[in-house]
Amino acid sequence: MKKIFLLLLCFYLTNSFSQDSITIGSKHHVFSKALNEERNFWIYLPPDYDNKKFAPAKYPVVYLLDAENNFHSYTGIQHSLAKGPYAMIPQMIVVGITNTNRTLDLTPTESNRDAFYDKNKKIFKQSGGNKNFISFLETELRPYIDSHYRTSGYNILNGHSFGGLTAVNILLHHTKLFNAYTIIDPSLWWDNEIMIKKADSIFKNKDFDNRSIYLAMANKIKIPQDTTTDMARGIRKFEKLLGSKTPRNLRWAFKYYENEDHGTIPIPAEYDGLRFIFKDHLVQVKEAVENPSLVAQQYHKLSKTTGYVFLPSESYLDWMGNFCLEREKPESALAFFEMAKMYYSNSSNVFLRLGQCSEKKENKIQAQLFYEKALQLAPDNKKATTLLKNLNK
Repeated sequence: MKKIFLLLLCFYLTNSFSQDSITIGSKHHVFSKALNEERNFWIYLPPDYDNKKFAPAKYPVVYLLDAENNFHSYTGIQHSLAKGPYAMIPQMIVVGITNTNRTLDLTPTESNRDAFYDKNKKIFKQSGGNKNFISFLETELRPYIDSHYRTSGYNILNGHSFGGLTAVNILLHHTKLFNAYTIIDPSLWWDNEIMIKKADSIFKNKDFDNRSIYLAMANKIKIPQDTTTDMARGIRKFEKLLGSKTPRNLRWAFKYYENEDHGTIPIPAEYDGLRFIFKDHLVQVKEAVENPSLVAQQYHKLSKTTGYVFLPSESYLDWMGNFCLEREKPESALAFFEMAKMYYSNSSNVFLRLGQCSEKKENKIQAQLFYEKALQLAPDNKKATTLLKNLNK
């Protein structure tokens, strides 16, 4: 009898405490002709991406180098910053690129110079494949992502160390491949500071067409260097060039992280980099409730700063409109839902909300028209069906 009781207890506990997986992304791969190998990458999709309540939207994309090291942390940072009505950045797709031969892919020249030898021993056996890696990004991975996902056309590159070196190379020679760059403790010492020398001439003449870069430098006092040049000195030279050459239409910021070393800097720098790139994204909720036009003003400012047209998301406008309805501010709610209709005219949810606003204002005829439009766009919208039936009772 005791055994039967224990078996029943185990069965009860097993069925009482269910287990579900928490998934932050998915793994993918493509064969790269540019690199002559199969390459793996990980995809994070934002919360609204598959939300059937809202009309399908397009999203900016972050390309994350060294994904095996920072995919989990970066997607967590991005998710937190983009969450709710106080979002400081837009929801974004994150593409994490994992490594096969990191030094080969992320360095612009071969290590055949004195700077790469230590007591006649070659430090980097394979290097200088950055050109092919950039070709992979530009002609293979970017087109794949754009054709398989709803991308907006705004792209960010995040690179640390050799990844930061790659980001500088792309900024200088393939500027339009990305709209913004987070360059974290870049290895600008590489090949006797070759990228700094190139930047010196390129910064004089090039129009960077509203690109943004965030440059971060770690404290290296306790970190021994295994090259004949110095990482910190190279980064400071690059910062000085940015200040003295004032490259046209390049928005930039620099920060020295005194309490971080080369290994710990990525997380705080990634957070700060996103805040810098989208510094004009946040709209103050309480002020916007009283004056909905502030939203349009803020996004106009964000678009001007980034050189790219950004719009408030439907989920944000929906939240703001409902917030106003709950506080008996139907006029403000109507302004938010009208804004949503202007940007997302194929959304059934927008017309449902407009119908609810009309009901609040006791305009039943207008409410009926909105509910009917909501059902025309989505015949399976159960809430619109219920509201329409109740309206006609």
